[in-house]
Amino acid sequence: MHVLSRLAAALPLATTIWAFPTSTNTSSPSSTLYVSHYDGHVYTLSLDTAARSLTLAGSLQACGAMPSWVTYDAPSNTLYCVDESGSSANSGNGTLSSFSPTSSSNVPLRLTDKTTTLPGGVASVIYKDNDGRDYLAIAHYEGSAVSNFKLPLSMSDNPTALQTFEFSLPGPPTDPSRQDAPHPHETFLDPTGAYVLTPDLGSDVIHIFAIDKATGKLNECDAFAVKPGNGPRHGAWWTSKNKKTNVLYISNELANTVSTYTASYGDECLVLKDDGDIVPYPTDVPSSANIAEVRVADNRDVYVSVRNDQSFAPSDSMAFLQASADDGSLTYKNLTTSYGKTPRTFVVNKAGTLLAIGNQATSDVAIVERDPKTGALGDLVAQLQVGATGTPGQSDGLSSVIWAE
Repeated sequence: MHVLSRLAAALPLATTIWAFPTSTNTSSPSSTLYVSHYDGHVYTLSLDTAARSLTLAGSLQACGAMPSWVTYDAPSNTLYCVDESGSSANSGNGTLSSFSPTSSSNVPLRLTDKTTTLPGGVASVIYKDNDGRDYLAIAHYEGSAVSNFKLPLSMSDNPTALQTFEFSLPGPPTDPSRQDAPHPHETFLDPTGAYVLTPDLGSDVIHIFAIDKATGKLNECDAFAVKPGNGPRHGAWWTSKNKKTNVLYISNELANTVSTYTASYGDECLVLKDDGDIVPYPTDVPSSANIAEVRVADNRDVYVSVRNDQSFAPSDSMAFLQASADDGSLTYKNLTTSYGKTPRTFVVNKAGTLLAIGNQATSDVAIVERDPKTGALGDLVAQLQVGATGTPGQSDGLSSVIWAE
């Protein structure tokens, strides 16, 4: 481990953490990030890359009791937040909220619209119809469902879900403690923008929906069954240079592997073919740990967050893999520190020069340099604790982070 990484991983969390100057950062001097927290707040952060500081610009108590995921729509400058509150067992509900930025330095966000959803919203994605109208699809972990809404929301219209798809277990679960019911964990688009996919941790399937481009509605395709006990959580794509081959990577929370699937396109639905798994770790992932997010940058570099492995104690780790330019197959490269405990979420900025890591248990955002040429993660730029800390394995602490770009 580099001396800087060792020192930074051991630093106590404070309002701003400073790192040594470097010449690799080429992003804009100031950036905005949004953070959701299970304490019931949405936070706005300001990153000054010149000063190498991350500060709290404001917070808003909104998005239900358990804000879990934020999605930013750049064209409309709108932030959407889903809420993990509620469960099917007690007929509770979650919420979907939209926010717009304000000119106030004290309250940089304002709630514009809000509606009730099925319980347990944990992720969302925006998609379009042929006329450019926007829709948002939500994965409901506790609600065992996927729902979608037409955008923008409007309180005056009392917005309701356009559709809901409720799931049941296809058979006896491999891990009854975690697979007691279907648990959709994310919604994301395929590279063509024609399909919405949802990894289901509880059912060991990937739900596939074809977008009706005339109406914005979703047509359910046959679910793709993954290996029993995988517990698929999140997904990301690689595309060949000739744009003819799309490869899907799925992070498996229960198996602690990354699965690779090649997509093909039939007359009506997307079809997946299993191309094998890779362990995103130098050895087997420790039994105490679970992988979470997977993301692809520059159609080459694949990052996976590893929660509670303590490889950089007291911090956990980020795994770095690279995709073959020929077929998208993965090769493990290295581990680096996440600069906190339980990295639930992370996202690369558009310039490809910075990675924002959201550590759930330490409830901090760590901004880390990324080399766009090699994909290597580098020094800590800045770090900020946001809200109260959480407990590993519990639904508290920081839940998601996104760049406003």
